[in-house]
Amino acid sequence: MSGAGDDVRISGWVWRVGQALLVPAFRLFLRLRASGRENVPAAGPTLIVSNHISYLDPPLIGAAALPRRTHFMAKAELFRIPLLGWAIRRLGAFPVVRGAADREALRIARALLAAGEAVVMFPEGTRSPDGRLRPAFTGAGALALEPGVCVVPAAVWGSRGARGPVRVVFGRPVDLADLASGPRSRRAREATRRMMAAIADLVPAAGGPPQVVPEGGPSLPGEERSRRP
Repeated sequence: MSGAGDDVRISGWVWRVGQALLVPAFRLFLRLRASGRENVPAAGPTLIVSNHISYLDPPLIGAAALPRRTHFMAKAELFRIPLLGWAIRRLGAFPVVRGAADREALRIARALLAAGEAVVMFPEGTRSPDGRLRPAFTGAGALALEPGVCVVPAAVWGSRGARGPVRVVFGRPVDLADLASGPRSRRAREATRRMMAAIADLVPAAGGPPQVVPEGGPSLPGEERSRRP
């Protein structure tokens, strides 16, 4: 990967080894099946946004999106595990502080998109314990407003508990053409709302229950406590 600095660099041989080991394992043991892959552009800045129910979701969505190579955010704690941190970084991962508006992670994602890469992002910011969509951060919506970005909604189901079968569904790109002007914060909120609505529509197609798009935004760590009298 070039053009995005030294923040994230996919290693060709690590990627090939990971693909050779993980994809057959996902298909055999988790019975991974993907649909709608034609909605993922073969090239160009692409933001794939999905629900999040398992720690396996990033590599599963990456495997489902092949042959397109994808980058993804992974919780910062994983990068402190010597071998695992080394491997996932070379597979296209970059650290994010979960449950927070991590500006550094958003900066890296923005640079990757500017370089024409594909980035997988979970707007909810963390896993849902019950499979229901949670309020989303607007960081994904802000990234979607970057020039030329194609926003592809996705849904994953069956990955919780690593039992399968796992289904990943990619939907048609989210239309954000009318959000070219106006206050950026308002446009980012609306872009995020449309992403989450598209994800909600896809979850049943992946095998999950009907979803209700939650209103409002998530609480950052400490906010709920600070609001108490």
